Amino acid sequence: MILFANLYFILLIPLIIYMFLIRKKKKSVLKFSSTKLLKSSGMKKTVKHKIGKYLIASGVIILVIAMARPQMPEPKGFTEQKGIDIALLLDVSGSMQSVDFEPNRLEVARKTIEDFVGGRAHDRISLIVFAGTAYTKIPLTLDHNVVRESLDEVSSQSVNEDGTAIGMAISVGLNRLKKSDAASKIMILVTDGDNNAGSINPETASELAKEMGIKIYTVGVGTDKTIIPVQRFGRTVYQEYEGGLNEELLMKIAETTGGQYYRARDSKALSEIFSNIDQLEKTEFKQDNFRQYTELAFSLIKIALIFLMAGIFQNYYYFVHIP
Repeated sequence: MILFANLYFILLIPLIIYMFLIRKKKKSVLKFSSTKLLKSSGMKKTVKHKIGKYLIASGVIILVIAMARPQMPEPKGFTEQKGIDIALLLDVSGSMQSVDFEPNRLEVARKTIEDFVGGRAHDRISLIVFAGTAYTKIPLTLDHNVVRESLDEVSSQSVNEDGTAIGMAISVGLNRLKKSDAASKIMILVTDGDNNAGSINPETASELAKEMGIKIYTVGVGTDKTIIPVQRFGRTVYQEYEGGLNEELLMKIAETTGGQYYRARDSKALSEIFSNIDQLEKTEFKQDNFRQYTELAFSLIKIALIFLMAGIFQNYYYFVHIP
């Protein structure tokens, strides 16, 4: 059954039919002293001009119906889907600008996470960014377009305080997941550093995650050498230093919570890591009843324009024209 969102527009249809097809116009009479003038002028019969009028009237009626927004409802049902709740913890500190990845660590991590999100259609996902502190950029949601749009906006300026507050990031993630009723809840922590900021100890946060049944998968990003581009006197110079990643800490966080630690030394390895995590067990959750509607207005507008153009074309060629 077709429904109309703006039903009152339908009331205009009888008026259009009356104006175009029923109402009679007063005939204008033009007298000629001789029919020879008419014949020599090349005037044609005008019976066919009515076709143009009917086409235009039909086009206007269809356009009015389109304005009433006809909708075709799809069957209402109850959907069961499988998914897990995932909190993505992304390090956006200055060291993530290192160019040992092309173009840099943060860009590669951001793109890899976007691809990961695109493949988790039935999972609720939250995005948390951290540097010297941490905050929730996107709470748990099934709207993955919003997550991807937020990832596009992520940069090393997303957090004002520099540093690497791993404990704070885990704590914010726990706040996102603590009210979740999903059977499986995980965090994916992506960082290239050590916990050197924030007021929360990562080990303490990990123990809390364990008590709440939340697994943490930790991903260490970068080679053994960090290379940061710096602008000096209009030129780009590169600062290099060894180390920075605390693998022992990341291993301990993963082990405590029942997760796993991964090391990504290049973009391909990072992609493979997220593919591995993508194989996690999925659990059922129920989605609320909803009904979707297919909008028919755009199709009707196209049809109406065809009728109107055909009617105008018909009138142009079949009305009486006096040269």
